[in-house]
Amino acid sequence: MYKKVHIRLTILFTAVCMLIISIMSAAYLYLNYNSIYNNAFSSFSKDIVIFSSSFSNSSVLSHEWLQSMQKNYNYRYLIYDNDKPIQFTLNNSTPEELKLIDDICSTYSEDITQLKYSGISQNKIYRLGKNSDKKFVGVISIPGEYGNTIIYTINLLPKEKQQVRKLFISFIVIILLASVTLYIFAYLFTRRLLKPVKESQEKQELFIAAASHEIRNPVNTIISALEAADKGDAEQQKIFSAIAKKEGIRLKTLTEDLLTIARTKTGSFNFETSPEELDTIVIDCYEAFLAPAQDKSISLKITIPDGTVPKAMINPTRIKQVISILLNNAISYTPEKGVVHLSYALSSQYHVISVSDSGSGISDKDKEHLFEYFYRADHSREDRSHFGLGLAIAKEIVELHNGTISVMNGQKQGTIFTVNLPIEHK
Repeated sequence: MYKKVHIRLTILFTAVCMLIISIMSAAYLYLNYNSIYNNAFSSFSKDIVIFSSSFSNSSVLSHEWLQSMQKNYNYRYLIYDNDKPIQFTLNNSTPEELKLIDDICSTYSEDITQLKYSGISQNKIYRLGKNSDKKFVGVISIPGEYGNTIIYTINLLPKEKQQVRKLFISFIVIILLASVTLYIFAYLFTRRLLKPVKESQEKQELFIAAASHEIRNPVNTIISALEAADKGDAEQQKIFSAIAKKEGIRLKTLTEDLLTIARTKTGSFNFETSPEELDTIVIDCYEAFLAPAQDKSISLKITIPDGTVPKAMINPTRIKQVISILLNNAISYTPEKGVVHLSYALSSQYHVISVSDSGSGISDKDKEHLFEYFYRADHSREDRSHFGLGLAIAKEIVELHNGTISVMNGQKQGTIFTVNLPIEHK
């Protein structure tokens, strides 16, 4: 799916960009195309005016002079005396050029007639043909004593057509190079653009797989316990019912954790903050975990500031949840007769809550993944009361408070989790 989306986005991006580039290039090509021929027409018009003056002032037009003019200006001259081509014209003109003159005389007969009988030297210029057959024809009429001489000057536009050809070739080359370049750029750009989406999809798939695995275990245990209870005596039924109840509680806890994660991701998480006395919340959590700590002969200690402290803009229920997650983990992974220390302090910018223990600590490799969903350090995988969701939930809650949560090893042993919640300055 990801590959298909990647290719489709690449093609779409390339197509849209190429469409824009093609339209702009085509507009530029069109303007240049018109400019080339308009400039050529303007230059040709000026030349016709000059030729008209030169021919009018010349009593004799020698073959050598006409050939020199054709060579210098790269024009073709066809001269008709009283509607008949002179010998120079017959000797130096192609059948196509003679036919062209006949077509002009036929198509523009009225214009030619007006030029003949105007009694003065006049000229007229025509644009003929399209694209590669485009040409300019200048008609110069010179009255004389014995009739009328008409000089047809043909400009086949060889230089301009070559320019246009080069322009079209450049256009095609640019479009092809731009297409390849844009496709490569689009491929790399969309791959980078889709990288977070791909990572999110992979995380989602891993999350679903892990959640399915975690749900399946208690469900299978419950089913097995109930089946065994059906076959056992009253005493066995009691034992298996207790197992099923315990696994049901585990399943309920897992479901609540999953719902909490889903709500934080969808924005439907019930989260309202208010000014709260954070030291009071810390004390409440400490008192709530005294009994579990005593059950494992663990010494639970607390440190809070003396005197009054500024209130924190927090959601008290959620911050209690964070502290409870940290205390629960600390007590669970601290050996008997160990020490767990809950402390609350103030820095210049943060309310600082920390939970330290005297356990075996956490490796640097595990620290990198500790706040990921369903991740558990190797030494804790046998503990069925932990699903690896607590720290991920704690991180989500702390970040909703614009705070941070971090982990480090203690100076001698154990682990220290630290939560920083910003102080609201008035």
